[in-house]
Amino acid sequence: MMTARRKFVLIAATITFLITIVVLVSNTKFLRATGTDDCFACHEDKSLTADRNGKKISLYIDPALYKKSTHGDMDCKDCHEGYKPEEMPHNPNKKKIDCKSCHDNVKPLENSVHKNKECYSCHNPHTQKPIKELKANNTSLCLDCHKNKNVKDFTTSIHYKKNIGCDGCHKGGHEVQKINKGDIQNVCGKCHGSNQKDFNNSIHHTVLSKGNQNAPNCVSCHGSHKINNSKMTIESEACLKCHLDEKLFPGDEKGSAKFVAHYKTSIHSSIQKDGKPAAGCVDCHGDHTIEKLTDPKESTVKARMINTCGKCHADEVSKFNNSNHGKAFNSGNKEAPSCFDCHGEHDIKSVLQSDEFSKINQADICLKCHSNNKVTQGKDNHTEDYKSSFHYLALKDGNTAAATCSNCHGAHDMKSAGDPTSNINKKNVDKTCGQSGCHTKELSEYTGSVHEVSLMTKENSDAPNCVGCHGNHQIKSTDSLGNAEGSRQRGIIKLCSSCHASVKIINNNNLKNVAGTYLESFHGLAVRGGSTQAADCGSCHGNHNIRTSSDTLSSINKRNLGKTCGKCHPGASEVFINSRIHTLITDEDNPMLLWISRIYILLIIATIGGMTLHNILDYRRKMKDKKAGKES
Repeated sequence: MMTARRKFVLIAATITFLITIVVLVSNTKFLRATGTDDCFACHEDKSLTADRNGKKISLYIDPALYKKSTHGDMDCKDCHEGYKPEEMPHNPNKKKIDCKSCHDNVKPLENSVHKNKECYSCHNPHTQKPIKELKANNTSLCLDCHKNKNVKDFTTSIHYKKNIGCDGCHKGGHEVQKINKGDIQNVCGKCHGSNQKDFNNSIHHTVLSKGNQNAPNCVSCHGSHKINNSKMTIESEACLKCHLDEKLFPGDEKGSAKFVAHYKTSIHSSIQKDGKPAAGCVDCHGDHTIEKLTDPKESTVKARMINTCGKCHADEVSKFNNSNHGKAFNSGNKEAPSCFDCHGEHDIKSVLQSDEFSKINQADICLKCHSNNKVTQGKDNHTEDYKSSFHYLALKDGNTAAATCSNCHGAHDMKSAGDPTSNINKKNVDKTCGQSGCHTKELSEYTGSVHEVSLMTKENSDAPNCVGCHGNHQIKSTDSLGNAEGSRQRGIIKLCSSCHASVKIINNNNLKNVAGTYLESFHGLAVRGGSTQAADCGSCHGNHNIRTSSDTLSSINKRNLGKTCGKCHPGASEVFINSRIHTLITDEDNPMLLWISRIYILLIIATIGGMTLHNILDYRRKMKDKKAGKES
């Protein structure tokens, strides 16, 4: 057992040892603090300055920041060796501070772009922060030195907003690297791998890999620090900057600077509500996958154009694909038009606002292909006759409501007349002609007429629709129908007779030969004799609302004859009104009139025949007498 005395001695020794340690530690801190505090006695003065190489520099050091720094427990003399505070200057033979004397384990700077920079350029010895904190604020630290506008624009970039600092591209710490042009794709590809892959397959990379110094890389389009990521900025500052340079892209052909310049006047370049162009370079050509113009995979080659335009114009492309044009195009017909053929490429104009797509000029666009039966396989559709039509002449006179090609055929959904969904199918023509702003009144009259009912109810009806009477492309006005015949009435009669005197149509529809009986009527004889006042077909039957006599809405129904005939014959008696107009001499209609007619014919034949026989016999007798006289 330990004696009490020994216990006392051991406790006393332990206490003495601890006191000694505390005194020594306290003494050291005091000494250091006393040395640092002596320095701060002057250097905490914000007005303290010195002249260095003709410049006045501040010698102020914030004591609070120093004590919080990683050097806060160090004495000033630990770095500033040989300094004598009582002398001015403190050390006329000052030495360069060697940070490596303490920080001998830091990574070397030999391969860094900062290898010739002093440590204090990045690490302020008086306010030095922990490494973790420095890494978190590396961008601010870099910008303290790199103050040119290009680098300062980094704070407005998408990288900065996503908290990607300078070390994301240039590395950090003591390994800061300058990025050479040849390394740009690989640096950007660390984050944007899919874009790098696309770029490596593009025409830009192909040209770049061949050593063309004008070929673009990532920063050529996106910028180095500002980082353009909106298509409008990229196109205005990158695509057009290069592709409008006539030195880089000379000539006039497709792909030249002059060709690209047309984009500036197109509807695609116009600014929309969101402040962006309607369609920019990347919308059609792609962003990183830009191919050579002749490459079959290029988005703007003719074979792929429909899909490219369809990204924005889906409705129009859907209609086009179901049209005659689209079906021919998709089947590989090289003559079939694509979007470019009608709208152009870079010089695309507004259909509503441009003169090139005005109604009167639209015909020229269509007739480039549709004149002289170029695309109709020999079938004459008289398309070039449109320019002599009533519609075209009305447009030339300034009537903008007159129809042009797209009004009848559709802008993108043009189909052949045989297609049941076509605007010009025989069962749809009346709706096309009667669409809003066109012949709505005439459509209202035609609907329910004997012609319209026949067309809609019979599978192979030969009843006329609008084009049956007015023509398809060579549309004529009512007044012009009789120009070739000498009068309007004769023109109308000839038009109606083209069907109503046809044996085939008469037999197919169980009709009477009303054309022939009209010509033998008083009205017909008067017109044939040159009258311009006598009634023609339309005078009695109407033009578009032609109905059978049994229809109470018909102008030749018994209830309405008084009004119809009264237009020409005011006050006509009922006997007059109910008289037959189309006189057809048959047993069924009037047997007495038939026999009288036959008797008259027989009398005429007998009379004329008798006179002819008399003259012949008389002539023979005279010739005999003349001959006998000569002989005597």
